[in-house]
Amino acid sequence: MTCSKCGSENVLVQLVQISAKSRTKGKGCLYTLGRWFLIVCTGGLWLLFGKKKTKTTTKFKNKKVAICQSCGNQWDVY
Repeated sequence: MTCSKCGSENVLVQLVQISAKSRTKGKGCLYTLGRWFLIVCTGGLWLLFGKKKTKTTTKFKNKKVAICQSCGNQWDVY
């Protein structure tokens, strides 16, 4: 692979992170209503129990980029 700007063959290919998107899945309305019902019925003792942990998923988008080590020119590799 050669650089189109200077013609050097000293080229490094790397994966570069473009973006990251996190998504948290919330609780449903039935869970919330049921929890409040138990809090009212037990006089607030249900508050001693912790809430469920939520799950978070993260998706990353990457792309390949070639970087010339001689002149610093970079371009996308497909």
